[in-house]
Amino acid sequence: MPGDLSLNFSRSEFVCNHCGLLVGPDQVLVDVLQRMRSAMGMPLRLTSAYRCPAHNFAVRGSKASQHLLGRAADVPGGYATVRQWQDAGATGVGLRRGLVTHVDTRRDVGRVVFGE
Repeated sequence: MPGDLSLNFSRSEFVCNHCGLLVGPDQVLVDVLQRMRSAMGMPLRLTSAYRCPAHNFAVRGSKASQHLLGRAADVPGGYATVRQWQDAGATGVGLRRGLVTHVDTRRDVGRVVFGE
């Protein structure tokens, strides 16, 4: 299905799951996700992208979360390695409980990998 942000991604996939608001998304993030989807040859389902402050608080997200800026997305884990995400352009990659991969395009630091 064609997207309105990239070949396969649409704005509707990046809205806050809590309130429906959308900030961003960061085009660099969209490009990273599209590169990974194209490389894998299969859809990537976003479980979380932009988060409003209330949603971020409810899920115990960091006060400096990249989700608040439209620069992060979570996808089900196990699809790709940290290195593959970094090669696609992600600057922050992490695993949460082995079930979710967090990918972001933070600009304030170099590449970051964090674990469970």
